[in-house]
Amino acid sequence: MIEVTGIAMEPAIVEAVSAANRSYQGMGEEAISAKIRKVDQSWDTPASNPAVQQILEAPGSRLLRRRRERSPRLLRITVTDEKGATIAATHKTLDYFQADEEYWQNIYAQGRGAVSLTDVLYDEATKSYYIGVGVPVLQEGSNRVIGTLDALVDVSSIFPLVNRVQIGPWGRAMLVKEDGTIISASQGVLSLKSKSEHYAAVQEAVQVDPGLGSGCLEANIRGAGRNLIGFADVGLKTDYPKLGWYTLVSQDAREAFAPVALVARLLGFLSLLGLASVTMLGAYFALHRKRPFTEIGDLREEKSKAAQM
Repeated sequence: MIEVTGIAMEPAIVEAVSAANRSYQGMGEEAISAKIRKVDQSWDTPASNPAVQQILEAPGSRLLRRRRERSPRLLRITVTDEKGATIAATHKTLDYFQADEEYWQNIYAQGRGAVSLTDVLYDEATKSYYIGVGVPVLQEGSNRVIGTLDALVDVSSIFPLVNRVQIGPWGRAMLVKEDGTIISASQGVLSLKSKSEHYAAVQEAVQVDPGLGSGCLEANIRGAGRNLIGFADVGLKTDYPKLGWYTLVSQDAREAFAPVALVARLLGFLSLLGLASVTMLGAYFALHRKRPFTEIGDLREEKSKAAQM
């Protein structure tokens, strides 16, 4: 996110946005809307080629492409002016006008400006999983929002962190969305279409106690039997509402509790062994306590016989 913010502060980007905003001077809102609408309506036709070429060859767009080359995680970058018109990009955008898109409205925030993060999505063009990171473009020397910058950031690198987790022969770790969609999991590659049955069990527990951020529980999972499930809220939702993610760790309950059962059996064996030892010692001392009295009795009898003689 720091990298994206840095791009939005580049003098070439700030100047490109400022120049686009100055082009509206002397125009009323209706005239501005008509100008933008005319370009937007022809955006997917050959008639838009000159406008598209002008945008992609602009200094701001060239800078964006250089930054993308230096940081391959940045899949696509789009810059708009304060009206939502595209003024620089690494690529031809789907639309010229962006202000009717939710992501743009979240960044512009009615002129206040805000950092916006989307949930994990899949980009067909780059065949990559990404998060949209949006930041406002600010006027130099002030905090006035003059435009927006949105970057699609490849997050596929987080998948190996989850995929490498090994929890016994059958255990698995998962990163899931708030609706249970699996983002990444060990022992499998996900398509962002699978739902986690483990999270469904967690969801029931969270609904009972909404403040429950982490914990563990046992649940019957279809095809997997009784599982022990540990869960924790990643903690991003407070600042980024779209990122209500959870980490889950699950393992077959018998497998998970096997070490505990082994210790319990060992303790039971040691207890029986201790009891047997105490019983044997008790029998030994009981036997040897009688012998001295027997010997004393025999000695007295011998002395009595000697005296009679």
